[in-house]
Amino acid sequence: MSESAPLGRAQLDALLAQMARVRTLVLGDVMLDTFIWGRADRVSPEAPVLVVRAERDSQMPGGAGNVVRCLRALGAQVGVAGVVGDDADGATLARLLAEDGADPLHLLPAADRPTTVKTRILAGGQQVVRVDRELAQPLPADLSAQLDALLRPALTGCQGLLLSDYDKGVLQPALIDRVLALAAELGVRVAVNAKPHLAGHYGRVDLLTVNRVEAEAILDRRLPTLDDVAAGARDLAARLEPRHTLITLGPEGAMLLAHDGEPQLVPALPVQVYDVAGAGDTTVAAAHLALCAGAEPRAAIEVAMRAAAVVVRKRSVATASPDEILALAEE
Repeated sequence: MSESAPLGRAQLDALLAQMARVRTLVLGDVMLDTFIWGRADRVSPEAPVLVVRAERDSQMPGGAGNVVRCLRALGAQVGVAGVVGDDADGATLARLLAEDGADPLHLLPAADRPTTVKTRILAGGQQVVRVDRELAQPLPADLSAQLDALLRPALTGCQGLLLSDYDKGVLQPALIDRVLALAAELGVRVAVNAKPHLAGHYGRVDLLTVNRVEAEAILDRRLPTLDDVAAGARDLAARLEPRHTLITLGPEGAMLLAHDGEPQLVPALPVQVYDVAGAGDTTVAAAHLALCAGAEPRAAIEVAMRAAAVVVRKRSVATASPDEILALAEE
């Protein structure tokens, strides 16, 4: 594994400014995250479960929608394409994405499937249970064709495309093949947060991102040590031929294999961790923007690690702004 000098303060400032000028499209599984916040001070007499007294509710975009939030927090111009249900939750999700500054919205309403909603019930700041409402099946052919027809106008003028796969059915082989061909035609850089069962269709993208567990599933073997992870990155690159391969490792950082180099460990910043929710989305969003802004691969992943460090210091699903990343660099 090789090493290189970390980003200086001036380099980081300049790169973040360039990232804010990028226009990108997010295509994938948008969701609505709902939170019910309350207190639990007794056990139910009906069953051995806590009784949560609800005090307030909140909602935010989730899944690919959270990737949009991460990109917008970094200042990028972001369009989003996906499918929602023809229901009140779909309308709420579209409104929240618009309020976050996503533009344009290419959200197709589906009459035969609900908006994916993940409802988390929290007591004293701790999650008690999560309830999912979804139909995790491939899109019907007619709806996939409608989405396909939106892609050329949606990608026109973009420097980047981020495929956010949460395995809910929007990203399927035929659509992936077509959008990658279109991105190549338009000269658009592509990043993907890949799920294992479709990984073979994400070959030759600019940035392939998986976590350690996903890498193990694709390769069908364990990667217990950093040397194993480095070897796994080489094998993923040989099999799928992305320009850059990134395996995220939680508190250990991330393993980067650029197309013209050796695996590099980019360490995570040593910060107090309160909540890791959203860190993966932040990592791929920041790395994608940095590469689109012309950063060298190591610099792109370093700024992504800095953004993730900002996020894990916050509670619940959070994002990182350029000012927060720069403030962390001063600590």
